Amino acid sequence: MKGKMRSIIAMVFMMLVAVMPLHASQEPVSGGVLKVAIDSDPPTLDIHATRATLSVFVGGNVYEGLYAFTKKGEIKPMLALDMPTVTDDKLTYTISLRQDITFHNNKPMTSADVVASLNRWGTIASYGKQLFKHVESVTAKDQFTVVIQLKEQWGTLMNSLAMLLGGPVIIPEEIALKYPSKPAAEYVGTGPYMFVEWRPNDHITLKRFDGYKALTTPSDGYTGEKNAYLDEIVFYGISEEPVRVNGVEGGEYDFADFVPTDEYDRLKDAKNLTTYISPARAWFVFVLNTKFGPTKNKKVRQAMLATMDVNGDMAAGYGDSVFWRVDPSLALQEQVWHSTAGEESYNQNNIEKAKKLLKEAGYNGEKISWMAGPLEYNLSAAAKVNMIKAGLNIDLESMEWATLLSRRKNPELWSMFSSGFTGKADPSLTTAMNLKYGAGWDNIEAEKLFASFCQETAFDKRYELLEQFQDLVYDEVPYIKVGDYKNLRISNNKVHGFANELYLYFFNVWKEK
Repeated sequence: MKGKMRSIIAMVFMMLVAVMPLHASQEPVSGGVLKVAIDSDPPTLDIHATRATLSVFVGGNVYEGLYAFTKKGEIKPMLALDMPTVTDDKLTYTISLRQDITFHNNKPMTSADVVASLNRWGTIASYGKQLFKHVESVTAKDQFTVVIQLKEQWGTLMNSLAMLLGGPVIIPEEIALKYPSKPAAEYVGTGPYMFVEWRPNDHITLKRFDGYKALTTPSDGYTGEKNAYLDEIVFYGISEEPVRVNGVEGGEYDFADFVPTDEYDRLKDAKNLTTYISPARAWFVFVLNTKFGPTKNKKVRQAMLATMDVNGDMAAGYGDSVFWRVDPSLALQEQVWHSTAGEESYNQNNIEKAKKLLKEAGYNGEKISWMAGPLEYNLSAAAKVNMIKAGLNIDLESMEWATLLSRRKNPELWSMFSSGFTGKADPSLTTAMNLKYGAGWDNIEAEKLFASFCQETAFDKRYELLEQFQDLVYDEVPYIKVGDYKNLRISNNKVHGFANELYLYFFNVWKEK
């Protein structure tokens, strides 16, 4: 492991920034409307049909799965009654369901809903498609028992069942069957809040679900007890950062995410505000098109990687270094999966090497169309400077995230786009190992490494495979890692109980009257 002793203490997914201690002595109260400013409308609230983090920020209050992750990355039952019974050959998983669950449409949840949800997820979701290549069947043994039959041992099944971002949340059977292959237009789950309305480019409203049956185990991440103290949660998609900040300061909103980090010194001492620095939650990345245009050429991609000055780019694009760090790993430093494989190709800042690679590639100044959303634009603009110095013809365009998501569906229209890859409990669930992301990465060696990583159960062997995959990424350059980042979030002092974790969620949050 390259000289590293990897202790379990490092945790699978250590998110140690807990609920802010401010106001902890106050007892929760019910009622009120929480107004939350996020940076854009999500593309959909159908969790099966998207991997957009914004969809989870809203939908994580509405939907639940059979299992969920604690803050430490442990898997706990949510809609399942307990952990599954597994046969000795590890091919058959039998899951008993809770019998007290009601959907937001007041229909009781049964195994028919779970079977339909899992099968739809396996058909429409990118993570689901990956897993279901190894699933023989999902069937109902009886009204409250589901059986998952695998074709072969597959070590990521339970992690997949527990994930929320792009994960197998449970929806009513009739909705799963009504929308078998496209995003649903009806948002019905089992969570503590239920969908009310969505006015695009204005707001999304959720309200308390009075029929919610909370677990009695301690709240921990997306597991355990979830209380809907608020009457309503209203999300506003606002791309303009000053509007989000000024809105909270002026009382128009109660909470804002993705606050400009250069505002931290001013906001942290404001008497009427609470500031939250999120855990290291993700890393910025430039995703390259390996199928169309000039970036189809491997040496062009390697040249782009050679130009990277990640310290300068992160400083220019994300401000105070308390909010970022540079690191070559495809896993966060807090995880047991962290690796320095390929680090010699990270942060090269070598313009002359890039020029040489471009000459070898036969690059003749073809335009490279680069899409960046509001959060990633400044660091993209900083990285563009060195790329132009090397001779690359960069056309960097800023656009709303929803527009970028729509445009990237047609890989012939772009050469690269800027994004963020969030950390996951298991690397197989990360976008960094998703070979279908963006334009897709058709690489036989990567496919073999990914399959072996998923099948293997021993940590040491899986770690070796992950390091080989990371080395391959730095050689083939399907994307360029920039640096890890944290979010700045703010709320007014009437907001209590917020868990400052990887994703936003607002169950167990209350508001002073």
